[in-house]
Amino acid sequence: MAKSKNASQHHNSQKAHRNGCVLPRPPAVGKMDMCVNGPGAMDMETETQSIKKPKTHRYPSLKGVDPKFRRNHRHALHGTMKALKERKEGKREVA
Repeated sequence: MAKSKNASQHHNSQKAHRNGCVLPRPPAVGKMDMCVNGPGAMDMETETQSIKKPKTHRYPSLKGVDPKFRRNHRHALHGTMKALKERKEGKREVA
């Protein structure tokens, strides 16, 4: 029977960047002795660096979306806003 590998770094970097992971930061040389008794003593030990996930926007761009869909979407949004405005004014019971 073949031996199995105990550990591998294959694809782990990509996975870490996809999900965002926190890595412990080693203590800085020379700074530790200055902060041992100071107000930031505990912060220096627990300070971490992390791989951040890319920021996602609330409304993604519609660039590259089917033009027919975009036109219909624009009209649908206008109708929705009109219905909400009428409901707020009391002219309509269901939005």
